[in-house]
Amino acid sequence: MPGIRPSLPITGCRAFPRDAAGFTLMEILVVIVVIGVIVSAATLSVNILGRDRESQEEMERVWAVLQQAREEMELQGLDLGMFVSTRGYEFLRFDGRENRWMPMEGDRLFATRELPEGLRFRLWVESREIVMKRDGAVDRGDRDEDKKWPPQIMVLSSGDIMPFELQLERDSEPAKWRVEVLPDTDLRLEKREDTEPWQVVAQTKPPEDEKDKRDATKARR
Repeated sequence: MPGIRPSLPITGCRAFPRDAAGFTLMEILVVIVVIGVIVSAATLSVNILGRDRESQEEMERVWAVLQQAREEMELQGLDLGMFVSTRGYEFLRFDGRENRWMPMEGDRLFATRELPEGLRFRLWVESREIVMKRDGAVDRGDRDEDKKWPPQIMVLSSGDIMPFELQLERDSEPAKWRVEVLPDTDLRLEKREDTEPWQVVAQTKPPEDEKDKRDATKARR
């Protein structure tokens, strides 16, 4: 009929552009998965960095305490021992009157130390690995039988420290930090990445090249 507009067929409905229709359910799920992976990776990275920092702080402490012990024992004319277990360490002083090693008491610097969970020590003295106690942190057993478990590391009244190598491992991973004393009494803190060569972080004796430079400078003055 004239004057009446024909209705549009259903199949003639205009389709909206795909860009205006929003994301599909599959696309949203993919985004969620990607975000989850990123968050997990970031969390793992933070945990690894935190664990590495924990190992570093423990070995920095060992190095610093031994350095201080060397100075104090030389001033006081005393012999100091460090008893090491897989889970920690304890400092002892030698009592000449009783001819035995006694615990260091009342000195926070030489307080008994227990390692955080997951960390363990390995010790070498004169290039031989020492079998250490595993039960307890630094339990040396019956004090009447202290001779069974003498300290493995000695800081003498002369200021000398017997050569040793102390590594810190986490679970079954290779050690990344170690403290060692060389035959020339150089006390070193060293680190490495995986199985790479050890790198010196701190030492009590300057490197030979630095020493040579200073000697040459003095000679010119």
